[in-house]
Order: sequence, then C-alpha cells, then structure tokens
Amino acid sequence: MFFKELTINGVNFVNVPADPNILLEMGISEAEVATMLDTLTKESGRLEVLSERLAAYKAESDPLYMEAQFDGTPESLQKWRDKVTEIKVRYPLPDNA
Repeated sequence: MFFKELTINGVNFVNVPADPNILLEMGISEAEVATMLDTLTKESGRLEVLSERLAAYKAESDPLYMEAQFDGTPESLQKWRDKVTEIKVRYPLPDNA
C-alpha cells in the first residue's frame, strides 16, 4: 500500500510506501504513523467493498432494473429492490464509511 499524496512540514510527497520505518524516518511521530496506517487500511477495505458491490450490481441487479423498466410492474420493481438490498447486506460498508 502507498499514500498517493502526503504533505509533511509543507513538503508534498507522492506514492509514499505505507511502511512505518519510512514514515518515521520522514519525521512523522509514532502516534501519527499509527493513525495514518489505520486510516489507510480502513479506506482500502472500504474501496474493496465498494468494488465488490459495483461488480454485483452490474452482474445481478442491473439486468433486473432493465427488466423492471421494460416490464413496469410493481413486482418486477420489487424484485430489483430486493436484489439491491441483498447485495448491500452481502457487502456491508465498514463502520467508518
């Protein structure tokens, strides 16, 4: 993992490895390093879940949505809504989202 952008003491860095030793050498305190790595890990997990959701929406719920738009029945709309809810339950967002 990397920090895409990082500003330390007014200096901008790009693609900084998320390595505690490197961050400490750059003058970041241990507490700040711990916080930064925790935030990066949570954001990475959040992005992974969003990616999985997107793939599931495209494969599973989008076809049902198109069918519901064509069909126009309350039943087909409910089938699509149920599938969206199922995907959200299957891929819950982390608490920090």
